[in-house]
Amino acid sequence: MDNVPIPAAQFLPHKPPMAMIDSILEIKPNGRAMAHIRSDNRFLNTDGVLDRTVVPELVGQANAAINTCRNKGVVAQGFLALARDIQFFHDIHVNDDIVINLKEEFPVENWVVITFDIHTANNTLCAKGEISVCLL
Repeated sequence: MDNVPIPAAQFLPHKPPMAMIDSILEIKPNGRAMAHIRSDNRFLNTDGVLDRTVVPELVGQANAAINTCRNKGVVAQGFLALARDIQFFHDIHVNDDIVINLKEEFPVENWVVITFDIHTANNTLCAKGEISVCLL
């Protein structure tokens, strides 16, 4: 399926209120997804700033949606196993549209390392780093 952008909901194993990815922007060769940070997001603090600890989850959800899209709707079960070398540069706020860029690297058996960066819609770098995903 190469007709992007497309809504992500049909490709996410997550359901509201945990589902945070809105659309898939690119699936080849790497992945790119978009999320709109809604006011009912459970990870916002009282000032409307997204808790930084949710960044690995955002990346994992983006990767899950992109891979399910690549696999024609077949969900690959897995879990986020590790987050490392995450650097934060700018807070993510309520009503921000963010773009998550992914690159899968170092696949070994059922493990894959995903390097990422997250930008606001106006291209302000918010975070970058890597997560490891274990596929079941």
